[in-house]
Amino acid sequence: MDATAGTLRTRREDRLEIAIAALAFLAVVATFALRVIAARNQPLTMDETFTGMIVSQHSLADFIREARRDIAAPLYYSLMWLLPLNDSDFAMRLPSWAFMIIGSALPLMWRIPGQSRSAAIGWAALLYLWLPGTIFSVQARPYALLFLVATAQTIAFARLIEVPTLRRAFSWTACSSLTLLTHYFAAPLALAQGLILLAVLGKRALPLWPSLLLVLIPTIETITHYRQLAFFATSDANWLPPITFANLHDYLSYGLGTLGPVLLLIALGSRYFDRSEAIPRGAALASIAGAVALGILILAGWHRSLLVDRYLTACAPALMLAVITVAAGIGARILIVAVASALAIYAAAGVPLRIREQSMEWSAEKIIPFRPAHLVYSLGYSGQQGLKPETRRELGEFLFRRAGVTAQARMVTTLDGRELIRAAGDDAAVIWVFYPRWQPLANAIARERHCFIAPRQLACPPLHFAKR
Repeated sequence: MDATAGTLRTRREDRLEIAIAALAFLAVVATFALRVIAARNQPLTMDETFTGMIVSQHSLADFIREARRDIAAPLYYSLMWLLPLNDSDFAMRLPSWAFMIIGSALPLMWRIPGQSRSAAIGWAALLYLWLPGTIFSVQARPYALLFLVATAQTIAFARLIEVPTLRRAFSWTACSSLTLLTHYFAAPLALAQGLILLAVLGKRALPLWPSLLLVLIPTIETITHYRQLAFFATSDANWLPPITFANLHDYLSYGLGTLGPVLLLIALGSRYFDRSEAIPRGAALASIAGAVALGILILAGWHRSLLVDRYLTACAPALMLAVITVAAGIGARILIVAVASALAIYAAAGVPLRIREQSMEWSAEKIIPFRPAHLVYSLGYSGQQGLKPETRRELGEFLFRRAGVTAQARMVTTLDGRELIRAAGDDAAVIWVFYPRWQPLANAIARERHCFIAPRQLACPPLHFAKR
């Protein structure tokens, strides 16, 4: 009887595993198709334009100069510079698609010891269905790469906790170094994992010390880049909102997504009713490390203009691992994936993807057909004054150069479009990126000078063209 009952239970579990795999596959295919459709014709944001300008530099010296002037860590820019993928918006964003897909599939290819197959499938599905990933997968920015390497770091740490060998320690520190070289605010994740490792292993951690040599690389890089980071934090370019009780929920729930608390309640409820399934120690401690890192980041940004929610991306894989790890039974994981799937599909199909950030690509596309020899432009925020002369020129010329138009660009660090028009004269084209409060003035300039106008963008051909 016991053997028969065991066989029936095994068959039932096999059917449930097939069900969660099928559900996850269908949800991933559907959201992927919807994301591709939604991402069409999305203009480059200003941050993406900076990415294009940096990675389109022809010489190594020019690339290093511009990459070091940016506040981002260098790994993403270095990969993009090595890949000849900056000749179109799609090509620039293609690596992010790959990073998100590989990062989501990683739990299936590199399993955490003791983690069931259904848990690995559920975690992989949550990673791909994570709503911020919708934005990261269609942007030429480092966050999709950060998502990938942070997922690898989380898995490597869980594997190290289970079997603390020097080889696995090197895997963990290598992943941690790549994460730190992708984003500086990934440091709390490595710190939390390191403290937990010391607490669990005690003296057994001492033989693993050679693996720490790898961490010297991102440490030295951060020290040499610190001056630029400090300048950004104290200059007018720092627009980051401080964390307060008013927006705390956004940061707490970011790593799990919009319905993260619901998913967590489902997991806790299933564990309350069924405690028979063991929790893998490595997965549990990796999840705790993600929560600790999130707490460190929130404390660091409390009432300080230090970080924005996407800087928490390194914590997200561990937090989603926590939900799947706490969930007891395949049925609970199917429900969790179903809820995440419904939300992701609704968001992709019912809410059009709109990246509401500043852009100058629309303006450039309007002016490029006129093939202007000179361009005068302003990004419309006070922090632009901190940009170096070469950066100002390269940024203004990037979109034109990519289209085969040679235009000498000059930035005018003004917030007022009237000053920009006066500085341009008759022979230069004008691009003015501005904030909404300047829209009435931009509309008036467009009528007077026969310019192209859109929300937050003004594009004026040289005056001798406009008069025709």
